[in-house]
Amino acid sequence: MIPAFDDRTLFFAFSTFTGERSAFDQWYDEEHIPQVMDTTGMVGAQRFVVADTKPLSGTEPVDYGHAALYELDGSPAGFRDEVKRMLRSGDMVLPDFMVQPFTALFLEPVSEPHHSERFDKLEDLDDRHLWLVFSERPADSAEYDKWYDDEHIPQVLSAPGFVRAQRFVTSGVKPLPGVVTPEVSHLAIYETSGDLGPMREDVKRQLVSGDMVLPDFMKLPFGSMFLRPVSPFFPAKGAK
Repeated sequence: MIPAFDDRTLFFAFSTFTGERSAFDQWYDEEHIPQVMDTTGMVGAQRFVVADTKPLSGTEPVDYGHAALYELDGSPAGFRDEVKRMLRSGDMVLPDFMVQPFTALFLEPVSEPHHSERFDKLEDLDDRHLWLVFSERPADSAEYDKWYDDEHIPQVLSAPGFVRAQRFVTSGVKPLPGVVTPEVSHLAIYETSGDLGPMREDVKRQLVSGDMVLPDFMKLPFGSMFLRPVSPFFPAKGAK
């Protein structure tokens, strides 16, 4: 399933755990994700871990651990309030193997989604890989935003495998209690269909050849995460 959105917002929950990986995976896929599928605005969820893909030069690898990505339509405020209620009431219980506090981010878009022609050919998101690029967005962001949307994202989407890109900033929605929220000025999320390796090599080629030039306002090094899926995409009931 490829969901459609009127206003795509995101919740990233990054975590680490102790004990057996199989118990962690089973709890997440069979208990935890189904619990949040009926919350307000929920469209779908998928789990990822850091990929073995070699970092690009000029980037600083970021590793917050296992990443659960929850995609919502509209403000995440209702989702946040319902998850908070479930945690406080005991309807949702985090197992002892979940290392706390975990890292979490509510994100709101500052661009429309950018799609490559490959996106139209997708039948599902199960083999979706992610490239997260963290950078500093200036207060006067007009030039920065224009370069990203009109020049940089189209260049990146030309690389093999890329299907979609979108830019986000930290949402004004209050974080969940008991979590660590990293400072994120700007996050560009690039999605590929399949392995990240060919994409990385093509972006590297563009940078080395000078076909892709990073402006002076892009302060190096910036943070970067390559993520590979460890679950299918779980669609919410009634998602478009």
